[in-house]
Amino acid sequence: MISKVKFQTNSLRKLSIATAAVIIVLIILDLLMTRQILPYGTASASIVEIVLFVLTVIIGYGIGTWAIIGYTGKISKELRTRSRLINSMYLTVLTIQFSLLGILLFMIYNNSISCHDYFSLCTNANSRISITSVYAISTIAATSIMALISIKLFSWYRSSKRNFMLLFYGLAAAALAISIGGDAFDKILLIQVVQEKSLSGATPQASFIYKTFEKYHGEIQYKIVNPLTTTLFVVPTQLLDLYNQVIYWTSLSPYILTWIGTALLLHYYYKRTEENKIGSIKFWVILTIPLILYLIGSGLIYSLPSDIPYRFYFRLIFRAGTIGSSVLFGLAFYITTRRLASIKVKDYLIITAIGIITIGIANEISALQQTYGAAAHSLVLLASYLFSIGLYCSALSVSQDISLRKIVRKSTSDLLDRIGTAQMEKDIEKNVMKVVGDNKKEMEIQTGISPSMTDENIKEYLQQVIEERRKKT
Repeated sequence: MISKVKFQTNSLRKLSIATAAVIIVLIILDLLMTRQILPYGTASASIVEIVLFVLTVIIGYGIGTWAIIGYTGKISKELRTRSRLINSMYLTVLTIQFSLLGILLFMIYNNSISCHDYFSLCTNANSRISITSVYAISTIAATSIMALISIKLFSWYRSSKRNFMLLFYGLAAAALAISIGGDAFDKILLIQVVQEKSLSGATPQASFIYKTFEKYHGEIQYKIVNPLTTTLFVVPTQLLDLYNQVIYWTSLSPYILTWIGTALLLHYYYKRTEENKIGSIKFWVILTIPLILYLIGSGLIYSLPSDIPYRFYFRLIFRAGTIGSSVLFGLAFYITTRRLASIKVKDYLIITAIGIITIGIANEISALQQTYGAAAHSLVLLASYLFSIGLYCSALSVSQDISLRKIVRKSTSDLLDRIGTAQMEKDIEKNVMKVVGDNKKEMEIQTGISPSMTDENIKEYLQQVIEERRKKT
């Protein structure tokens, strides 16, 4: 029976990783197209855009939801019986994701019937209501999830005697909640949609403008031209400063805070596993390169003139930093699974890796593109859930390991002051293992998560502490 359960979990794990890899490739393509790196919004790109939209819907909201959330639900079953919050989050995300799938499938049907000649440029009432609903529901739900998980992480930071990894991941979750919510605030409340009748013989196309026109009393962000209507997404002049300030203050902090949290995670695991120092240095260098690319290309530190001839190359640098960093953030979590004895913690870290890669890329996709862009951006809900549940459980596990190490060190120090040298090591090991065992059980009862430290890990660490004490005395 146990082997059957393990086989099912392993199969789900492999399926989830494979599905996640396909979703990540799709949203990278979505990002590059909506951020003007790859061709978009033209007759030659229309077939590619239709295929991209359909695949994003079917795989991202259909197969992906079934496989990845199914996998998450299985590995978090015990935790969900102990935590009403985690169980409610699981059921809510599952319900919303399949509801969004239904709306998007209706949108595919509507566009194929009403706008079959300009599928990805369709702006009729049904299409706009559908995509706006998907975007609004997903961003509100994602913001709520990230806000809740940040509160949880802050509470564990306070109770873990100031574990800075928990602090920075809590700050990163809060910053992501603000970033997702800020984007929704800009797109839903500040941008106005203006529709005009298209000129006779107009060529169907879409383009990002980012220029102010007196005629429309504001800055045109995005323009969609189809044979019937021309749709403009305009930020009114009086709201333009607020619109830009929201972007500025919500863009950089999630990235930096996640980078710091990941750096602390790697520092802890490299220190704990005592891996090859050259290997760890290589990874630090690789982790730093995308950060430099992101800061250079973002324009958040040094704003580039809009008419600079090399602006496209800065855009390339920025997106290379965005995608590279997101992948490396996930890779950092995946690396930490290699020497873990706890299968459950490995599963949580894999889920975190999938979530952190997906949310970092999906949140950068422009939702102004009314098919694949908005659909791909709305995957922030699925990504937020994976990021939150995986990060929360992983952070608790790591926090518990640190707490156990503190218990070992404190117990050892006390016992060394009281026990003679003859039977010292055996007595210390016996007493410390009893204390640690009791604390491990208490942690599992409180959180539903098993610490990743095994008895062998604890014994090895105990010997290190004893050796340190010997050298000091």
